[in-house]
Amino acid sequence: MSMKHDRVFDRSRAGTQLITFRLGAEYYGIHVSKVREILRPIDLFPVPGMGERVEGVINLRGEIIPVFKIYVLLGLRSETAADSTRKRRMIIIDAVSGSFGFFVDEVLEVARIQAEEMQAAPALGADGPREAVVTGIVKVSGRMVVCIDPENIIPDDATAKEIAIGG
Repeated sequence: MSMKHDRVFDRSRAGTQLITFRLGAEYYGIHVSKVREILRPIDLFPVPGMGERVEGVINLRGEIIPVFKIYVLLGLRSETAADSTRKRRMIIIDAVSGSFGFFVDEVLEVARIQAEEMQAAPALGADGPREAVVTGIVKVSGRMVVCIDPENIIPDDATAKEIAIGG
């Protein structure tokens, strides 16, 4: 006599999915819904007058997408070129301000986290570039992961393409 086991999906435990990645020795996560795609590095074209925040632009299937220096946008010290390994990837983000990309040293995993696992980022007093971007901190696979909101990486008063062309 066989017993039928119905598998019940509990939506309260569904959680949130984060794409986790490494920048130097630090780990970050972005909600999977904000990520359009993850690419191996492709040809980057510098545009004169772009400023220190933009590495260049890429042509992604006919769409010109600015590529930002994530270290500068997050107020981090840039790592040396020694970290430019075969694990380096480009993350393309779909944001309200427009699509943009940035390089990361390594994409680690897509992790499912529960809301109760997320802790608020500590208030460090200064309103630096990272303050509006950090949404919380969570432990994933034994690592502390800083969760960031890519919508807040680009200043509110500009679109990604305006910044890329020096606007």
